[in-house]
Amino acid sequence: MRKEIRLLTKEDFNLYKSMQTGLKEDYMLNLFPGLTDSGSRLFGLFINDQLVSTAGYTVFANHHVMLGRLRSDHRFRGQNYGTELLKYVMDQALALPNIEFVGANTQSSNHPAQKVLKKINMAHLATLYEGQTQDLSALILSQDSSHEPLTWTQVEDSGRKREWIKRTYLNEDFSESIFPFEAYYPFPVSESLFKDEVFDSWKFYENEDQTRYFILWEEDKGNHYLHVTYPWSDFMKQSVFWKTIDSQLSITRKKEPNTLIWIDLSEEKIKTLPETHPFNLSYSWMLYGIFNTSDNPEEAPDSLTTDLSQAYKSLEFLEKELKELEDDLNNKIVKTENLKQSLDELNQ
Repeated sequence: MRKEIRLLTKEDFNLYKSMQTGLKEDYMLNLFPGLTDSGSRLFGLFINDQLVSTAGYTVFANHHVMLGRLRSDHRFRGQNYGTELLKYVMDQALALPNIEFVGANTQSSNHPAQKVLKKINMAHLATLYEGQTQDLSALILSQDSSHEPLTWTQVEDSGRKREWIKRTYLNEDFSESIFPFEAYYPFPVSESLFKDEVFDSWKFYENEDQTRYFILWEEDKGNHYLHVTYPWSDFMKQSVFWKTIDSQLSITRKKEPNTLIWIDLSEEKIKTLPETHPFNLSYSWMLYGIFNTSDNPEEAPDSLTTDLSQAYKSLEFLEKELKELEDDLNNKIVKTENLKQSLDELNQ
């Protein structure tokens, strides 16, 4: 028996189509060429030149990897080829420069995949439900509307956006440790997830008293989504939260009429939803992963650049606030001096 693991190319598509995976629907049949280039890699395990198992990875934000595309020919199952290949792919991903984390996100009902992930020493980190809907009216009606503003305010200042991230996701004492970087692709919180090229494409909104915020961005995952990220579990207590999102959904639908809402929901957040909520919560996903503990000297310059960039933006925000405080103090000094002068005149 001759066994080989190698990188697959688009020329191997016919070999993939010859596999008997037993899947009724397989998205890889439509996406195969794209999974063998760009930031994705697809590997195959061959027995006597026959493709019997596939697995691959995609790199996100240059520092995070998600494994996937695990397929096995049912005629060769029971011989741990899938486990062997996935372990090989994980090791390949961990060997890439600057990689902090390698993970895999699988449906909670996919017990065979979970068994394989445990075999290659990946730990279960989180379970999230995919909240999708095209109609937020039930949530808007359930929202507290007493003394409500029209909508939340969009945050334009980049320094303030950075401050929100630092006060929540990048705060060690904050409860939220997983960030939904894309639909289907959550990752453990890391500064590398908030680089300028991605960060600047997100829209931030904060409530009237500036104690809460959420993020919106658009993405395509077969459907077109308006992705909502909110780092607390109290959205039903936040006035016009859903109304603000719905107003942005209406704007997005002018160019993408079939846009859906996507929000990742933990069990804690689901408990706060009203019974009339519109989400189909039959699909939950389990994030498994392993952190890269190997020393990587190439990481330092990139991290330093990111840290300096964030520091400058934070300084801009602080300088603006200090200028406003200084102006306010000067005004109060002038008023005090005028009052003192008036009192002196009265005492004469």
